[in-house]
Amino acid sequence: MSDWVQGVAGQWLVNMGVDVARYVIFAVAVWLILWVALKGLLRSRKIREDTPPARQLAIEFLVSIRSIAIFSTIGVSMFVLEQAGSLPGPALAAQWGLAWGAASLVMMVIAHDAWFYWSHRLMHDPRLFRRMHRRHHRSHNPSPFTAYSFDLGEAAVMAIFVPVWMVLVPTAWPVVGLFMLHQIVRNTLGHAGYELMPANRNGRPILGFLTTTTHHDLHHSEAGWNYGLYFTWWDRMMGTEHPDYHARFASVANRKDGSASLPAGAAKAAGVSLLLAVATLSLAPRAAEAQTGADIGGRWATQGFGSIVELAPCGEADGAHCGRIVWLWEETDESGRLRTDRHNPDRALRSRSLVDIQIVSGLTKIAPGVWSDGALYNPDDGRTYTGTIRLKDDSLQLKGCALGVFCQTQTWRRAAGVVAAATGSH
Repeated sequence: MSDWVQGVAGQWLVNMGVDVARYVIFAVAVWLILWVALKGLLRSRKIREDTPPARQLAIEFLVSIRSIAIFSTIGVSMFVLEQAGSLPGPALAAQWGLAWGAASLVMMVIAHDAWFYWSHRLMHDPRLFRRMHRRHHRSHNPSPFTAYSFDLGEAAVMAIFVPVWMVLVPTAWPVVGLFMLHQIVRNTLGHAGYELMPANRNGRPILGFLTTTTHHDLHHSEAGWNYGLYFTWWDRMMGTEHPDYHARFASVANRKDGSASLPAGAAKAAGVSLLLAVATLSLAPRAAEAQTGADIGGRWATQGFGSIVELAPCGEADGAHCGRIVWLWEETDESGRLRTDRHNPDRALRSRSLVDIQIVSGLTKIAPGVWSDGALYNPDDGRTYTGTIRLKDDSLQLKGCALGVFCQTQTWRRAAGVVAAATGSH
């Protein structure tokens, strides 16, 4: 028994050592090459003007090492299965030759991209986001060290893919090594902060089916879009590719003056966001910033003027915003009884009045005019949704999704403006 334990512990140390070395080599190499050695030469390719502080880089590095420990712990299961004779795939694949090795590598990359897309979208559900994915989005302006900066739950989800694949598909160990190499290279470059993909004559990525650094950087700045890891296929098919992605890419890829800011046209297009009658806040345009200070605080009339919701700071240290219903067009139902939260999944809350209940929670400001990490409760069905909000002048354009797939849109307007328009006052 002690020999078996020593064998498992030894394999864990090997896994940990290899994964840490791979991460450090590529994260540090990308940082040194792009952020230090070629900083001046690539200035025009820098996506954002600001550079993350040293404290962020240090935290990302340490959290990534913790994630690698999770990878190694879950990965050692393959060693245990192989020692027990329950993982015949690697030996079988080795007999099938190089053609199968190449095919299995391609299939593994494509399968991992699908795994990442759907698990990533699921983790953006507000019921999972705070526990499983918030750590990664604390890196609002990512760096090469962000690659494995995960919460423990997300690290486990990411690690499970390889053991599951190895059980289901005969794959040689060298192929797994190449897959891991490809994964860390693409992951590190995706967070690198510099756009290296060449553009074609139309200003679009020359390899449009591959995700670019701009593609993933948009996800960090506006979390309701661009969930893909390697390819743009899933985002295009599921309608989750950011509508301004190509404009953003072109603004960087075609930039000549060394400026790290968007041109006026692209900034205006980028400054419009979408989202929900239901939850994670994400974008506010610069035009709105000039007129409203990019402030979502205050009272908002919901679509159809059925209610007024007041948004204000929750009182938390991170400055999160919450929203509560302060007025209803109809406070009673058809029977004359007070309208209550009768669809709430918690039976103890079903008798409470709809007025004064909190329906928006945890909207955290992650950039000027940008709030995220939140959730919206819909008392009409008792469910909590996720989504994105766009602040435009005196309206909120909302797109909300259940399970990240079934979506609806609404527009909320500032209550004072609605009243003024209705009464003809100014």
